[in-house]
Amino acid sequence: MKQTKRVLAAAAAGLLLLAGCGKEDAPAASAPAGTAVETQTVERTDMANENLISGQIIADSAVAVVPTVAGKVTRLNAVAGGTVKKGQVLFTIDTSTITGSYGALQQSYAATKQMTDEAIASAQSAIPLARTAVDTAQTNYDNTLTLFNMGAASQMQLDQARMQLDQAQNQLAQAQSAVTQATAQQKASLAQIQSSMNQISAQASGGTVTAPCDGLVTQVNITEGGMAGQSGPAILIAEGGRTRVSVQVSEELLSQIQVGDAARVTVAAVSPEPFTAQIAQIAPASNAQTSLYEVRLYTPSGVNYPIGAFADVTFFTNRRTDTVTIPSDAILTNGEIQYIYTVTGTTAHKVEIETGVVGAGVTEVTRGLSGGETLVVKGQSYLSDGAAVRIVSGEAAQ
Repeated sequence: MKQTKRVLAAAAAGLLLLAGCGKEDAPAASAPAGTAVETQTVERTDMANENLISGQIIADSAVAVVPTVAGKVTRLNAVAGGTVKKGQVLFTIDTSTITGSYGALQQSYAATKQMTDEAIASAQSAIPLARTAVDTAQTNYDNTLTLFNMGAASQMQLDQARMQLDQAQNQLAQAQSAVTQATAQQKASLAQIQSSMNQISAQASGGTVTAPCDGLVTQVNITEGGMAGQSGPAILIAEGGRTRVSVQVSEELLSQIQVGDAARVTVAAVSPEPFTAQIAQIAPASNAQTSLYEVRLYTPSGVNYPIGAFADVTFFTNRRTDTVTIPSDAILTNGEIQYIYTVTGTTAHKVEIETGVVGAGVTEVTRGLSGGETLVVKGQSYLSDGAAVRIVSGEAAQ
């Protein structure tokens, strides 16, 4: 029994030995050679300094609508943000207090005309009688003069006939003058009444207020049922609907920009996407209170930009064309020395550089690179000159 156990143990040991001799040991996994880095090709591009300044949307040409009469607003047709056409009714004002005396003036006009017409007719009726008297006196004088020349009438008789003729002519002139005076008086009286009526009509017409131009309504300072007066504008209209961006800049920046330069504008109230606008005008003088200069840029047509909305305006200065630019994060410093790493094959090279204009996340390189080099943009902090690298994509550099 003991012998059998020894045989089985020996056989088992042999099998284990054979199994161990038939299996080879697997080699340990080796780490990849070189520091993992991400790279990109150095490019030549255009760039500039970016100067971000806050501005505001304003109407390019603001037209104030002020009513010519004060009173209760009976109807309001305009709303802020709406567009209007020239001549369109914006609102109406109750003018009953103005027109209340118009009827009385009409009655006065009619009564005055009737009365003066009667006075003129009465004066005119005296003219035919006066003219007949003149004719009679003229005939009498002519006859007396004939007799006088024949010696049949005395000088006294001739003088008396002359006096009668003069009196008749004076009476005719007075009758004609009375007609003229009555007519003039009628004209003056009726004109005065008509003037008052015209004034009332003009004031009453002021109760219907229309748009003086085409444009965008930017402010409505009245309400239907409320009062409208002449102390301030009831409505403001951006003529033509055109708006612009007003920006105040310092004298330092002023010297670096000019009319026609492009700027990037973002109006967050409308869209997060910026638009490009050209500088349309630069104020020739600074604001007396702020010592800043106004710069005007026009908004694109077809979009309603709310008046008063803020705008972020980026001005570009120190423009560079066809210059070497690299990501600012790729640059390392050692005191005043700036340097980057480039890669040739699997080897990193430390390159000292000089820089110029700094833009949004990029920097101009004025010495050390010419374009086309393979630049390390991630992992450069772990490198030294001549270090072995391996270029990775989409993997965090170690």
